[in-house]
Amino acid sequence: MRWSVKVIVGLLVVIFLLLPFSFMGEHEFSGNVTEVSKYPLGKTVFAGESVVDESKIDKYPIVTNIDYLFNRLKVFDFSSVFISISTGVVPLPVYEFSSSGISDSGVATGFSGPGILTEENNKLIVKPPDNFVWGYKTPYTIAIKTEDGINIVEENKTVKFVGKDDINNNTIPHKYISGEVVESWFNQSNVGDNLTLDYGLSDFSDNRTFIKPDEIKDFFGESVLNYTYYYPSSSPVMVYEANYTEFNVTDAYTYLGSYPQYNDANRAYNAKQFAKAWNGTIIPPNSTSSGIDIVDFAVSSDPKAPGGGASHGVCPPARTLRSIALAIGLSLPKGMNGDHDAVNFGVNPGSGIKVTNSLDYPIKIIMWTEGEGTGMIIHAKMIEMVPTDVNINNTNSSLINDSNT
Repeated sequence: MRWSVKVIVGLLVVIFLLLPFSFMGEHEFSGNVTEVSKYPLGKTVFAGESVVDESKIDKYPIVTNIDYLFNRLKVFDFSSVFISISTGVVPLPVYEFSSSGISDSGVATGFSGPGILTEENNKLIVKPPDNFVWGYKTPYTIAIKTEDGINIVEENKTVKFVGKDDINNNTIPHKYISGEVVESWFNQSNVGDNLTLDYGLSDFSDNRTFIKPDEIKDFFGESVLNYTYYYPSSSPVMVYEANYTEFNVTDAYTYLGSYPQYNDANRAYNAKQFAKAWNGTIIPPNSTSSGIDIVDFAVSSDPKAPGGGASHGVCPPARTLRSIALAIGLSLPKGMNGDHDAVNFGVNPGSGIKVTNSLDYPIKIIMWTEGEGTGMIIHAKMIEMVPTDVNINNTNSSLINDSNT
């Protein structure tokens, strides 16, 4: 709306005419901030987003709250002034029940990235994101078998029923599992069995609320959505990172070598797959993660292995992963041992090995291969991600013991 000088002057005249009747009343907020919040506490919000439900704010006579009109004029909010004069009432000022991160008009402000709506001392606030924010991949959409079909359940509520003859990609979420796979599962499972169809993010480091599958990309971007897709359920997922420095703490390399009895072509393939499974894995502090979940490994004949076969070729890259983990003070990764054949039998080299980060800050694992065949070199590097304003000499960070292996 465009405001002419005459209208603005008119509003000022009205305010001054009302001034003699004003007691300049002060009204304190006496309720619970959740009563005026547009969203539940813990909601992810962005700067510019309205977080106050104006319809729930108490109204007071204009003649006892002329100060509200003055405050609105200071920020050129002529619409609110006009509405108040027209109705004869003004809302309780937002500053009475809010604090940092929220403007006088109830809009999130003063930060970048995915903020979080919360409260302190019964004041509604929007906190900017920390340097690092992470959650955990969590089942959200579940298929439960019934006698004649499947119930699709979200948040403990059945949102859809699909008959057994109608299970296909058009009737079920199929990002992770195709309709054909779900149909096969239905034919082999028992009534009451369940199958996860889609995942969200929960248990965030800053206590923000559950992020549904269709919110991940909108809130955190496509790269986070892809990361969530590739890693197993319960894996930590870094959704936001800012104002930090990456330090190359340690690195290692090894050669694939030749063991023709285990099929060197398969071994070379598996070494590359291992590096692919772990490259780019980020593990927040006090968290445990594996590599990605969908990498295939070739099986070679081995009479010493349970079942007569094993994924040979994964042990050389596993030794580099073990080396960089131990070099920065982490424990031996689960699913591995201290021998030359570093991966335990029966452990998936991608999703079955677990690395626990006991440091103060997130770590990133970088792995790649160089060359082909038995002369292939497998590289591994450990990166520590440290906030730029941190004095690393006063922390438990491994950076004070920077070394190469």
